[in-house]
Amino acid sequence: MDQASLPTSLREAVTVTTAGATGVARLVIEGLLELIDDPAAAADATEFLTAELPGYAPMWHIANAVRSDEPAESLRRIRAELDHAVEKTVKAGLGWVGEHGGPVTCAPSSSIVKQILAQLPESMRTGEPVVALAGADAIGPGTVLNIRGTRELAERLPTLIVTTALKLVPEPVFARLGAPVFEHIPLDSFVGVVLDGEILSPGEVRRRAAELRE
Repeated sequence: MDQASLPTSLREAVTVTTAGATGVARLVIEGLLELIDDPAAAADATEFLTAELPGYAPMWHIANAVRSDEPAESLRRIRAELDHAVEKTVKAGLGWVGEHGGPVTCAPSSSIVKQILAQLPESMRTGEPVVALAGADAIGPGTVLNIRGTRELAERLPTLIVTTALKLVPEPVFARLGAPVFEHIPLDSFVGVVLDGEILSPGEVRRRAAELRE
Protein backbone atom coordinates (compact mmCIF):
# COMPACT_ATOMS: atom_id res chain seq x y z
CA MET A 1 0.00 0.00 0.00
CA ASP A 2 1.31 3.46 -0.87
CA GLN A 3 0.48 6.75 0.79
CA ALA A 4 -1.64 8.02 -2.09
CA SER A 5 -4.18 5.22 -1.62
CA LEU A 6 -4.78 5.93 2.07
CA PRO A 7 -7.81 7.79 3.44
CA THR A 8 -7.17 11.49 4.01
CA SER A 9 -6.80 11.17 7.77
CA LEU A 10 -4.15 8.46 7.40
CA ARG A 11 -2.18 10.55 4.92
CA GLU A 12 -2.34 13.40 7.41
CA ALA A 13 -1.22 11.11 10.24
CA VAL A 14 2.08 10.33 8.52
CA THR A 15 2.82 13.94 7.55
CA VAL A 16 1.46 16.14 10.36
CA THR A 17 4.08 17.78 12.57
CA THR A 18 1.90 19.65 15.06
CA ALA A 19 -0.61 17.10 16.37
CA GLY A 20 1.54 15.23 18.89
CA ALA A 21 1.33 11.49 19.40
CA THR A 22 -2.20 11.66 20.82
CA GLY A 23 -3.45 13.66 17.86
CA VAL A 24 -1.78 11.24 15.46
CA ALA A 25 -3.49 8.33 17.23
CA ARG A 26 -6.87 9.96 16.69
CA LEU A 27 -6.15 10.44 12.97
CA VAL A 28 -5.01 6.82 12.61
CA ILE A 29 -8.11 5.45 14.32
CA GLU A 30 -10.39 7.64 12.19
CA GLY A 31 -8.75 6.46 8.98
CA LEU A 32 -8.66 2.79 9.91
CA LEU A 33 -12.36 2.86 10.78
CA GLU A 34 -12.97 3.92 7.16
CA LEU A 35 -11.20 0.74 6.01
CA ILE A 36 -12.29 -1.68 8.69
CA ASP A 37 -15.00 -3.36 6.57
CA ASP A 38 -12.19 -4.47 4.22
CA PRO A 39 -9.94 -6.57 6.50
CA ALA A 40 -7.14 -6.87 3.94
CA ALA A 41 -7.03 -3.11 3.32
CA ALA A 42 -7.11 -2.38 7.06
CA ALA A 43 -4.29 -4.84 7.69
CA ASP A 44 -2.18 -3.39 4.86
CA ALA A 45 -2.76 0.16 6.10
CA THR A 46 -1.84 -0.83 9.64
CA GLU A 47 1.41 -2.41 8.48
CA PHE A 48 2.22 0.69 6.43
CA LEU A 49 1.49 3.03 9.34
CA THR A 50 3.55 0.99 11.76
CA ALA A 51 6.54 1.39 9.44
CA GLU A 52 5.88 5.08 8.76
CA LEU A 53 5.36 6.02 12.42
CA PRO A 54 8.31 4.32 14.11
CA GLY A 55 8.20 6.46 17.25
CA TYR A 56 4.52 6.12 18.11
CA ALA A 57 3.67 3.64 20.85
CA PRO A 58 -0.11 3.93 20.26
CA MET A 59 0.38 2.10 16.95
CA TRP A 60 1.08 -1.11 18.88
CA HIS A 61 -2.24 -0.83 20.71
CA ILE A 62 -4.08 0.16 17.53
CA ALA A 63 -2.56 -2.71 15.52
CA ASN A 64 -3.69 -5.15 18.22
CA ALA A 65 -7.20 -3.73 17.92
CA VAL A 66 -7.21 -4.18 14.13
CA ARG A 67 -6.16 -7.83 14.59
CA SER A 68 -8.83 -8.51 17.22
CA ASP A 69 -12.08 -10.40 16.67
CA GLU A 70 -14.07 -7.16 16.71
CA PRO A 71 -11.73 -4.55 15.19
CA ALA A 72 -14.27 -1.76 14.67
CA GLU A 73 -15.54 -2.01 18.24
CA SER A 74 -11.97 -2.22 19.57
CA LEU A 75 -10.88 0.90 17.66
CA ARG A 76 -13.93 2.85 18.81
CA ARG A 77 -13.25 1.78 22.40
CA ILE A 78 -9.66 3.04 22.19
CA ARG A 79 -10.89 6.36 20.76
CA ALA A 80 -13.50 6.81 23.50
CA GLU A 81 -11.07 5.85 26.25
CA LEU A 82 -8.42 8.14 24.79
CA ASP A 83 -10.69 11.18 24.83
CA HIS A 84 -11.66 10.51 28.45
CA ALA A 85 -8.07 9.78 29.46
CA VAL A 86 -6.78 13.03 27.97
CA GLU A 87 -9.39 15.06 29.87
CA LYS A 88 -8.39 13.42 33.16
CA THR A 89 -4.68 13.86 32.49
CA VAL A 90 -5.10 17.55 31.67
CA LYS A 91 -6.99 18.05 34.94
CA ALA A 92 -4.30 16.23 36.94
CA GLY A 93 -1.53 18.20 35.23
CA LEU A 94 -3.23 21.49 36.01
CA GLY A 95 -3.54 20.48 39.65
CA TRP A 96 0.12 19.49 39.87
CA VAL A 97 1.33 22.78 38.38
CA GLY A 98 -0.98 24.71 40.70
CA GLU A 99 0.37 22.90 43.77
CA HIS A 100 3.93 23.92 42.86
CA GLY A 101 2.86 27.55 42.58
CA GLY A 102 5.37 28.79 40.06
CA PRO A 103 5.91 29.29 36.35
CA VAL A 104 6.10 26.18 34.19
CA THR A 105 8.00 25.38 31.02
CA CYS A 106 7.70 22.36 28.76
CA ALA A 107 9.15 20.10 26.13
CA PRO A 108 7.45 20.87 22.79
CA SER A 109 5.11 18.79 20.61
CA SER A 110 2.72 17.31 23.18
CA SER A 111 -0.94 18.11 22.52
CA ILE A 112 -1.76 17.33 26.17
CA VAL A 113 0.88 19.77 27.40
CA LYS A 114 -0.55 22.42 25.06
CA GLN A 115 -4.01 21.90 26.54
CA ILE A 116 -2.64 22.34 30.07
CA LEU A 117 -0.72 25.49 29.17
CA ALA A 118 -3.77 26.98 27.46
CA GLN A 119 -5.74 26.73 30.72
CA LEU A 120 -3.08 28.22 32.96
CA PRO A 121 -3.07 31.94 33.83
CA GLU A 122 -0.39 33.96 32.11
CA SER A 123 1.48 34.36 35.39
CA MET A 124 2.10 30.59 35.39
CA ARG A 125 3.46 30.66 31.85
CA THR A 126 5.91 33.55 32.16
CA GLY A 127 8.91 34.19 34.34
CA GLU A 128 11.64 31.86 35.56
CA PRO A 129 10.20 28.33 35.53
CA VAL A 130 10.29 26.17 38.64
CA VAL A 131 8.72 23.02 37.17
CA ALA A 132 8.28 21.48 33.73
CA LEU A 133 5.87 19.32 31.77
CA ALA A 134 6.61 16.84 29.01
CA GLY A 135 4.65 14.42 26.89
CA ALA A 136 5.85 10.97 25.89
CA ASP A 137 5.82 9.21 22.57
CA ALA A 138 6.45 5.87 24.27
CA ILE A 139 7.17 4.53 27.74
CA GLY A 140 8.86 1.20 28.32
CA PRO A 141 9.71 -0.52 31.60
CA GLY A 142 12.67 1.75 32.28
CA THR A 143 12.85 4.40 29.58
CA VAL A 144 10.84 7.21 28.02
CA LEU A 145 10.96 8.07 24.32
CA ASN A 146 10.24 11.72 23.59
CA ILE A 147 11.36 14.66 21.50
CA ARG A 148 14.99 15.79 21.81
CA GLY A 149 15.49 18.31 24.58
CA THR A 150 13.38 16.41 27.08
CA ARG A 151 16.41 14.91 28.83
CA GLU A 152 18.00 18.33 29.39
CA LEU A 153 14.71 19.66 30.73
CA ALA A 154 14.30 16.79 33.19
CA GLU A 155 17.87 17.25 34.40
CA ARG A 156 17.29 20.97 34.97
CA LEU A 157 13.82 21.08 36.54
CA PRO A 158 11.36 18.76 38.31
CA THR A 159 9.51 17.41 35.27
CA LEU A 160 6.17 15.64 35.14
CA ILE A 161 5.18 13.51 32.16
CA VAL A 162 1.54 13.98 31.17
CA THR A 163 0.21 11.30 28.85
CA THR A 164 -2.11 8.29 28.54
CA ALA A 165 -1.79 4.55 28.97
CA LEU A 166 -1.66 4.21 25.16
CA LYS A 167 2.00 5.19 25.44
CA LEU A 168 2.90 2.19 27.62
CA VAL A 169 4.42 -0.70 25.67
CA PRO A 170 6.40 -3.84 26.56
CA GLU A 171 10.17 -3.78 26.27
CA PRO A 172 10.45 -5.67 22.93
CA VAL A 173 8.06 -3.15 21.33
CA PHE A 174 9.80 -0.17 22.93
CA ALA A 175 13.15 -1.39 21.59
CA ARG A 176 11.83 -1.10 18.01
CA LEU A 177 10.59 2.48 18.39
CA GLY A 178 12.58 5.58 17.58
CA ALA A 179 13.42 8.24 15.03
CA PRO A 180 16.10 10.96 14.72
CA VAL A 181 13.93 13.59 16.45
CA PHE A 182 13.48 11.43 19.55
CA GLU A 183 15.73 10.63 22.47
CA HIS A 184 15.69 8.01 25.23
CA ILE A 185 15.44 9.29 28.81
CA PRO A 186 15.61 7.11 31.94
CA LEU A 187 12.19 6.92 33.56
CA ASP A 188 13.73 7.82 36.92
CA SER A 189 14.69 11.24 35.50
CA PHE A 190 11.09 12.37 36.02
CA VAL A 191 9.33 13.21 39.26
CA GLY A 192 6.23 11.38 38.14
CA VAL A 193 4.04 10.31 35.25
CA VAL A 194 0.36 11.07 34.75
CA LEU A 195 -1.44 8.19 33.03
CA ASP A 196 -5.15 8.71 32.39
CA GLY A 197 -5.37 11.17 35.27
CA GLU A 198 -3.35 9.15 37.81
CA ILE A 199 -0.12 10.71 39.05
CA LEU A 200 2.21 7.73 39.39
CA SER A 201 5.76 7.25 40.58
CA PRO A 202 8.37 6.10 38.04
CA GLY A 203 8.47 2.78 39.90
CA GLU A 204 4.74 2.16 39.47
CA VAL A 205 4.90 3.07 35.78
CA ARG A 206 7.85 0.69 35.38
CA ARG A 207 5.80 -2.10 36.96
CA ARG A 208 2.80 -1.52 34.70
CA ALA A 209 4.92 -1.45 31.55
CA ALA A 210 6.74 -4.61 32.61
CA GLU A 211 3.41 -6.44 32.95
CA LEU A 212 2.53 -5.85 29.28
CA ARG A 213 3.20 -8.67 26.82
CA GLU A 214 3.79 -8.38 23.09
